[in-house]
Order: sequence, then structure tokens, then C-alpha cells
Amino acid sequence: MKRILMIAVMLACTTLLYGQPKRVLLTIQSGISVPLFDFASTELGKGCFTLPGFTGSLETQLVINEKWYGVVQGGIQLNPVDVGLLGYEKMQADPFLQSMYIRSDPFRVIHLMAGPGYLRHLGEFFTLEGQLTAGVFFSSTPYQLHKTEYFLTGPPFYEITASKDVSFAYGAGIRLVYDLTPCYQLGISSQYLQSRASYNFTTGSGIRTDIRNISLWNTSLALIVKLF
Repeated sequence: MKRILMIAVMLACTTLLYGQPKRVLLTIQSGISVPLFDFASTELGKGCFTLPGFTGSLETQLVINEKWYGVVQGGIQLNPVDVGLLGYEKMQADPFLQSMYIRSDPFRVIHLMAGPGYLRHLGEFFTLEGQLTAGVFFSSTPYQLHKTEYFLTGPPFYEITASKDVSFAYGAGIRLVYDLTPCYQLGISSQYLQSRASYNFTTGSGIRTDIRNISLWNTSLALIVKLF
């Protein structure tokens, strides 16, 4: 399925890019990134305990005709970790653990995506856009410091270092655009991104690999500038 989607997106991009673009647009957008499904789950060993956070991106559109365009987008998502709930679940799983304090960095995802887009004019000033994209996630798990207190014996603290992975990603999005002037537009964007990443951690018994499904729903305000 991933290969089929990647091939379809690449073929669509190639067809669009070989066409002579009528105009080139630059989009700057930022907003809220909401984790979904397993990525937001609070289940130990499966979930990431992530909370809504920040998203920001830059996007270039190559408009081929009145309906089709090619898009290249790069962006970042920073999702904080619910350390209170994470500590509670760890204490529930370990009967000898009396208290736990966790300090955590956010879960970081940098995406680079490309694909075709379709636009439809709604009256004189509004345009509805749709995109189908594929690309890569450069993701990093958060560095965490755990301060613990055990009923008998146990380490007073330990740390979990960040692990990184590069994984295939795909997504889709829509945007409602309003024409301010012939050169500037405002938009509201909604985008879904999905990937499956593998993270390696060194433990006392060797290398452990954690598989995490990353699902994000980004909602952003966009400023669109016509370059030429």
C-alpha cells in the first residue's frame, strides 16, 4: 500500500512539474497539532502520551492550470508529553514504586512532503484546495528524566535518551483560501499526517526496538504570497 501510494504521488508530481507553471505561491502557516489514535494513547508499551502542541510549515505551490498544482511542504510538530499521566501509569504497573517525578522534552516530528493538489473556485474571492502528499518523517522521541522513590530498593533517578528515526509518511489536507489582494491570500488549513517509526534503545539486556504509529491532525492559519 505504501509503495502504491508513493508511486502514485511521484507520477502525479512528475506530470505536474513537467507542465509550465502559471504561478508560484509561498505559504507560511502555523497552528495546533493534535495527536490521534496510538500516538495519543496512554497505554504503556503502545502509546506515546502526547498532548496537542505546535505545528508550523512552509509550502511552495506550482500552479499548472486553474484546477491542478504541485506542492512541496516542510514543517515541524512539537507535542508535549502528559508526564502526570505517564507517571501514574508507571506507578500502577510497578507495585514497589511509591512516587515518580518525570521531566520530559516534547515529541518532535519534522516532515518533508510532496504531492498533487486540486483547487476549486468558490465565487469571486474564495478557493477550496485539496492535497494528497507523501514523503518522510524525521522524528525524535523525547529525552526524559525520571526521579523515583521505591518501597524497597531502586534507582533514585534514571534517564531515557532520545531516539531518532526516518520513516515513510503520507497525508492529505484541505484549505479554504480568501483573496485579500492579487498578491496575498489568507487561509485555514486542515491536514492529516501518518507514519510508522522504529526507535532503538539500549538496555541492560541489549537493543530494544519500539514501534510507534504517529498520527497527527494539524489545523493552521496560513498566509499565502504570490511570488510570480
